[in-house]
Amino acid sequence: MNRRVGKGNILQRIEALEAVSTDDSGLLPDSPEWLAFWQRQVQLYETGQEHVPLTLEGIRAYMQATPDNYEPAEAS
Repeated sequence: MNRRVGKGNILQRIEALEAVSTDDSGLLPDSPEWLAFWQRQVQLYETGQEHVPLTLEGIRAYMQATPDNYEPAEAS
């Protein structure tokens, strides 16, 4: 029984750490959803649409995931 309580405590502590390690996206950094969020925000920025403030981490992940021969979409 004591061992089970310890596991629950560790899981709660991990969840608490994950909660404070998110950025304005509200997503866990370096997750596929987080990358997709920042890719979309950069696309919005490139086309002059409303977007959230870009972060260094989001831009860095976007650039690492973007092929060298990428051409941005035309502004609407």
